[in-house]
Amino acid sequence: MKTVVLVFCTGFTMGNVFGQVGIGTVNPSNSSMLEISSTSDGGLTYKGLMPPRVEVAAQRDLINPSANDAGLVIFVESIGCLQIWNGTSWENIYCLDTIAVEPWINEFHYDNIGTDVGEFIEIAGPAGLDLSNYRLLLYNGEDGSMYYGINLSGIIDNESNNYGAVNFFHNAIQNGVGGTNVEGDGIALIKLSNSQVLQFISYEGSFTATNNVANGMTSIDIGVEESDITTPNGFSLQLTGTGNTYGDFIWNAPANDSPGDLNVGQNIN
Repeated sequence: MKTVVLVFCTGFTMGNVFGQVGIGTVNPSNSSMLEISSTSDGGLTYKGLMPPRVEVAAQRDLINPSANDAGLVIFVESIGCLQIWNGTSWENIYCLDTIAVEPWINEFHYDNIGTDVGEFIEIAGPAGLDLSNYRLLLYNGEDGSMYYGINLSGIIDNESNNYGAVNFFHNAIQNGVGGTNVEGDGIALIKLSNSQVLQFISYEGSFTATNNVANGMTSIDIGVEESDITTPNGFSLQLTGTGNTYGDFIWNAPANDSPGDLNVGQNIN
């Protein structure tokens, strides 16, 4: 115990005297507060610096920085841009010319007047992509547990500028808030090859997943919903806008559905 205390105190004293920190090096530059070495074993292995990442702009905006946070840096995956906070807004430092585009949840239907019919989830993405490497997980917002999994299949067709959509019908998508459920329900899109959660969205509220691949993640409420009082059969929630990644589009109130086709008002560039 004495040794541990002595080491801690010595380290603390050095930090106050020199005001420098080195990661992977014991000799940080005298001109830096922090120096990170690309190698810590004499050059046998090398690694880079990974900035904080968010999937889409909506998650970035949850950071909610103030004017005092100017200089804050993040990487927005959906657009492939390294961004800096200038005190009032986010500015691009550099955007990748190309970035691997993953598929996304593009449209879905879960509730309508009377008995629910034609429930589905549509996946959009680059033409030629094999969806057998992806899976949908349906989550119950009441307890955060996954209640159903949908294995995807098929190849995305070319509907517009080398992008398209594939539809998956499923007649047991939960209806969001109802009964004792006060947190809405959600859908996660999973990449099987690395168990990566590409999207975790919800409707009629946000919640935290308690099991399976999305365990511990908090869903992003899309902000629009369907109703068993006002939503006609044949309507859905869908993305519109201009772009070629999920973050380029916005969710809209129920409108005429188009399962398996890119949405009306969705322009691929």
